[in-house]
Amino acid sequence: GIPEQQACGERERGGGMAWQPDQTRLTQVGELLQACSDPSQHDRHVQALQMLEAGKREMADFGCYMLVVFCKMPEAPMELRQLAGLELKNTIRLQHHKMDPNVLTFVRQSILDVLGDEVRRNRMIAAQIITTLLSIVTLDAWPELIPGVVAKLEAQGSGGSQGALAALILLCEDHNNALCSQQHADTLNGLLSKLMAQMQSPDAEFRAGAIHCVKHFILRLPNALIVNLPAFLNGLLGLHKDASPQVRKEMCQSLCLLVEVKADFLADPQICQFVIEFLLWTTEHDSDYDVKKEACEFWSSLCENEEVPSDVLKPYLSRLTLVLLNGMVYSEDELINLADEVESNAPDKSSEINPAAFHVTSKHQVAEEEEEDEDDEDGGGIEWTLRKCSAAGLDVIANHYRDDILEALLPHIHTKLTDSDWKVIESAVLAMGALAVGCEEGLIQRNYLPSFVMHLLQHMLPSDKPLVRSITCWTLSRYSRWIAAQVNPANGQPTLLQPLVEGFLKGMLDPSKKVQEAACSAVATLEEEAGTLLVPFVPQILQIFAAALPRYQARNLIILYDACGTLADSLQSELNKPEHIQVILPPLMDKWQSLTDDDRSLFPLLECLASVVQALGQGFAASAPPVFQRCERLIASGLHKQQTGELDTLDNDFIVCPLDLISSLAEGMGSSVESLVGQSQLLPSLLMCCQHPDPAVRQSAFALVGDLTKTSLNHLRPHLGQIMVLTQGNITPEHVSVCNNATWALGELAVRIGAEMEQVIPSLLPPLIALINRTALNKGLLENAAIAVGRFGLVCPQLVSQFLPQFVQPWCKILSMIRDDVEKEHAFRGLVKMAMINPQGLLDSFDCVCMSLNSWNIERMPGDLHKELCDLLAWFKVNLEQADQWASIYGRVPLEVQQNLQQRYNLGSA
Repeated sequence: GIPEQQACGERERGGGMAWQPDQTRLTQVGELLQACSDPSQHDRHVQALQMLEAGKREMADFGCYMLVVFCKMPEAPMELRQLAGLELKNTIRLQHHKMDPNVLTFVRQSILDVLGDEVRRNRMIAAQIITTLLSIVTLDAWPELIPGVVAKLEAQGSGGSQGALAALILLCEDHNNALCSQQHADTLNGLLSKLMAQMQSPDAEFRAGAIHCVKHFILRLPNALIVNLPAFLNGLLGLHKDASPQVRKEMCQSLCLLVEVKADFLADPQICQFVIEFLLWTTEHDSDYDVKKEACEFWSSLCENEEVPSDVLKPYLSRLTLVLLNGMVYSEDELINLADEVESNAPDKSSEINPAAFHVTSKHQVAEEEEEDEDDEDGGGIEWTLRKCSAAGLDVIANHYRDDILEALLPHIHTKLTDSDWKVIESAVLAMGALAVGCEEGLIQRNYLPSFVMHLLQHMLPSDKPLVRSITCWTLSRYSRWIAAQVNPANGQPTLLQPLVEGFLKGMLDPSKKVQEAACSAVATLEEEAGTLLVPFVPQILQIFAAALPRYQARNLIILYDACGTLADSLQSELNKPEHIQVILPPLMDKWQSLTDDDRSLFPLLECLASVVQALGQGFAASAPPVFQRCERLIASGLHKQQTGELDTLDNDFIVCPLDLISSLAEGMGSSVESLVGQSQLLPSLLMCCQHPDPAVRQSAFALVGDLTKTSLNHLRPHLGQIMVLTQGNITPEHVSVCNNATWALGELAVRIGAEMEQVIPSLLPPLIALINRTALNKGLLENAAIAVGRFGLVCPQLVSQFLPQFVQPWCKILSMIRDDVEKEHAFRGLVKMAMINPQGLLDSFDCVCMSLNSWNIERMPGDLHKELCDLLAWFKVNLEQADQWASIYGRVPLEVQQNLQQRYNLGSA
């Protein structure tokens, strides 16, 4: 076991004795740790682990015993000490709220000493305990921590300095937020000065560690770093020839971060030239792969920062783009790692299959400001490599400098396309794909694309190298919009689309999984870009989809589901033909039936079916009942499992995906879904979803409420009171998509239940008016709020017209932006009814009313509405002229709009 502990008392500063261990209990703890660290006697080992867990819960001073064994008993067996240290860390992390504050004080007073332990593993454990403890006690309560660790750091050459460095690395990673706060500015300033001094250490571990620590403050850019920035930059640049790869790697990472947030350091021409030359050389020539990769990141960071002068890289473009091109060749290690992907029969690795990651957005998702990143540079693989980094860098540079890079780069790409080494050819095809977005116009002007695309179709797609076939699919997909637009002037028929489609479809059934993946992704991209131009190819496409569905493994199956769904979204009712349905639906339904209710592979299939259902409409009728019933079951089961704790309340794909699929059934099949709703127990589950804590669930639930309003109103009627209350509670822009769907559903309800809305409008109208007056909100949300208010005015004009002055101006501006459809029609019918009841409410904003009328394309407006609006304008003109106000009020309307109104609504001028 464990030797007797000698000096077990710790004297407090005030002179009294701090906590002391009980020797008998200490011996028992030692025996317990011994049993825990020895799994050879299974029953004793399991019992000891259980007793250890009980000790954590029940012994208030459990942490102190762990500390004594770890810190103060160097004679104890090493595995016991280390186990005690890890248990101490976990006890602090998980049980700190139950621990006596004196215990934490005892740990704080003793733990720094272990940073000097002669065993490296012990020093690392001590550093972990320190950062864990600081999360509990905070810097304010432990002011001696940073000075104490820094003092040990400066005792260079000792184990204590290495332990201190390990502690500082964790503290700067985990607690930079606290260190950047104003009250610790002096502490951070002193720490940064000491770290920058360590950048000159003769020991590479300390140089790299010091840069690593400072690096964690760059994005936050506290004043302490700004003050020390010149010294940090000089220190960094002075290490450009450092022999240590780790130092060079940290240096490159720091320069990348600096150029993201503090790029004005490049304003000095000498520094700018030095940094670019150093990173250019490093990207090309460094002996360490990881260092080259980190240096390569700089070029994207530089171009993506709008504060950097746009021409800063111009003198280096010909060299830089060639370096990046040369960096795109597969390394031998990459080829070894890709071997399984290239083969068709090797099973997918579990790490590659994450169906949940492919469930991106819910139905009726409001478009956010940020768009998702576009496809990866070479469509697959997880690890970030120099090849991918080089391609990403060239993509960003192409977007930034466009045609400026082509003159020097194209000859090199052209040469590589005919190289004897297939890996070099492959890299040239990748490079052309990276140029697609930024340089397409320049390539078109040079007439480069026709011969290049034909070369890919005729020589690269049939290559005997799977990775060449794979990258060719990706690159061709990047030019698919241009390819689809190429037509024969004589007959207007596409010239390149047929060989492209046939090449992609052949790739989808390729023996290589990697080629299957790239070809399937390329088809999905082509579906979006070519749209209805693909109609002649639908039979071929569906035949290949049907053949691939039973053949593909899990990862490629997810991409295939996306391609099926995208085809349905792009072509809609074109797919609703018996000959198409009988090809694609049976294999999809076979997949549907083969998956159990708890299989996460259901999610991407549910999303796919949601698109297919909307495209097929009544063509899906035979499959609708079992699909509806299973979705209902999945929702109820998911809610139940969350209530019982079997499923996390944030794990909601089992609820959101089936909600969205039922929405699609309602939208695609219309009123024929009503019988399915009537025979189900969907409504109680749906109401629970409208109250769910996760916004994603509420978002889909309110979308379904709106869709069922249009198809199954009778089944909603018994629940309308609760639905109105729940909807009102979600008319807040805190969660934009939830608010949008709740608001849209209200408008759909109003136009269908009519005057029955009178009871609830007084409570629903104020939050909607508040939304309309917040003009900076999401455009889609504002439009749905405006439509809902217009529909309220249509069904209850007497009530809503009283509030016209509160909303008419922003309301009319929003209505002007809405497309001419039935929802806009309802809003304007509401406008007419409210205006006739409260014409005074429009006068102050009459110019906005006129401009909203001007937004209509009269040809799309129903004739009776057009007559009502003509009559309304004429009524205002007659009555305002009688009051001698027409000239002044109508005079606020722009002349161009006046002319349009005269032509469209027979309205005379002012």
